[in-house]
Amino acid sequence: MPAATAYHPLAANINVRMREEPIRIYLDLKTEERCLDIGCGLGYMLSKLQNVGAELHGIDTSQESVEYVQKHITPHAKVGSCISIPYPDNHFDKALFCEVIEHVEDDRTALQEIYRVLKPGGRVVISTPAYEGFFTRTYLKRLGHHEGGERHARDGYYRHELQEKLEQSGFTNVQSSLHMFLFSELMMQLTKIGFMAKRRSFKAQSDILEEQRTLPFRCLKAALNVAVPLGRLEDKLCIPLTQKGHALIVAAEKHV
Repeated sequence: MPAATAYHPLAANINVRMREEPIRIYLDLKTEERCLDIGCGLGYMLSKLQNVGAELHGIDTSQESVEYVQKHITPHAKVGSCISIPYPDNHFDKALFCEVIEHVEDDRTALQEIYRVLKPGGRVVISTPAYEGFFTRTYLKRLGHHEGGERHARDGYYRHELQEKLEQSGFTNVQSSLHMFLFSELMMQLTKIGFMAKRRSFKAQSDILEEQRTLPFRCLKAALNVAVPLGRLEDKLCIPLTQKGHALIVAAEKHV
């Protein structure tokens, strides 16, 4: 098992950082449980679970991302798709499906595959863009969603819509919450504009590995030390009053 990762390049992504804490709370991963990150990318969430003492697995369609995860986070990473998860039935206690389902045309098959590989009583945590945000009806909501290698099949989900799809796939005990009220989403969009202006295309999370030694990347990393706490405070104060947020996080369990 690789040593715990001291710094992960995606720590300079405010979208990832703002979702990290609620995802960990919903997942509630325990020692010796087996967890699968579906569409793990560079394995940021897996890196945040290394000290739990669980058996961590990841699949992704990008060979470069899988090799990064194998080297830095867990040897249990392989190339694979959410449409046909390369594991047997009833194999995992917990599963993550973060910022992936919006890219999948056949989301129902993906949810059924996750249900299949979870043990009875197992839990999945899903994060995806929400349709309850401030910029839902604007160009900013769609910025970068339909260019490059990670095109979106849809721009997001309503809370009730994703809950219904989970229940239709057999899941129970569905819980959900909204995150990234306004400030953090604006910062995310500004970062995206800067990245797209430089690269023009985005194939996979592994593209960021080429950027992490640049001056703009280092400046962004430093800025997030202030921006993330401010974003979390804004979420705590404003989302309960407005029920608006860019990020939707949902947890559900396989029927026992």
